[in-house]
Amino acid sequence: MEDTNFKNNEQKIIRTINEKVSHLKCPICSHSGFTLVGGYFTHDIQKDLISRQMGGQNIPTVPIVCKNCGYIMEFAAGALNLLPQKDQDKND
Repeated sequence: MEDTNFKNNEQKIIRTINEKVSHLKCPICSHSGFTLVGGYFTHDIQKDLISRQMGGQNIPTVPIVCKNCGYIMEFAAGALNLLPQKDQDKND
């Protein structure tokens, strides 16, 4: 089982973002200094616009904050290889 604890993955997160996005700059103020918020965000996938569904499918993200203006960027945890790998479905 892969470790999904934020603190245990902090250096991997920093390294992976730096590898995938060279010369990261804030889209608002162009500052290049960011900080991790110390945890993950999770966005629940909603099936309609009227009712709010909690749980189920979601997109876990890694938020980073611009040290100058406070703009928050998010990176999908799956794209950073932080999610446990699922076994392939037998029907594939």
